[in-house]
Amino acid sequence: MTGHDAATKGALPVNHEIKSVQDDLAFLRTIAEGRSGGGMGVAGGALYGSAGVLYGIQCLSYYLQEAGIVRLSPTANIVMAWAPTLIFLVLMTIVIIIDRKRPPVGVTSRAVNSAFAGAGIANLALVLVFASAAERHHDFHYWLFHPAVVFVLQGAVWYVIFMLRRRWWTALVAAGWLVSGVALGMLIERADLYLLIAAASLFLLMAVPGFGMMRQALRASAA
Repeated sequence: MTGHDAATKGALPVNHEIKSVQDDLAFLRTIAEGRSGGGMGVAGGALYGSAGVLYGIQCLSYYLQEAGIVRLSPTANIVMAWAPTLIFLVLMTIVIIIDRKRPPVGVTSRAVNSAFAGAGIANLALVLVFASAAERHHDFHYWLFHPAVVFVLQGAVWYVIFMLRRRWWTALVAAGWLVSGVALGMLIERADLYLLIAAASLFLLMAVPGFGMMRQALRASAA
């Protein structure tokens, strides 16, 4: 083996390490560049905000009935029970179509979207868990724990967003979801307070941040 060959072989590990460092720096740069606009995008933010409005109105209507302020007919209650979900499914289908045409850009945006997608999948599984338990035991209280757990999951997602974006308001949203989730779990015997907290949380912690991120994404796309 010549001296030149030995030098070449000795340089290979060094070159590999340099390439690895360059890849790491590129990854971090991608995160930093995506952090300013890293979110759910226009369509995703609009969907999240709309869900907060739809289900917030639903919980608020139930609270007003529980408090004796308003009284809805059985038909109106059926509409109120199903309309938010049906409207949300239509909006979600539209967002999926839009996102296929315009996939999220940047590591942060993809991470945020993945976190919310994972929470959505977990929510579907939890529906089966709590609904089947309530049906087997003939006790509606089992089902009331479902929103509490979903709220806690939302808090976990927003904590991930806070760690990615380091915005103080995302930490407040995460804390709000966690506190409201615990409160719901402790108030399943108080339907009035349960519904009031749920409605307020959906408006303040889902509708407001959702439309806020939609507005931020619009500004970023216009810049």
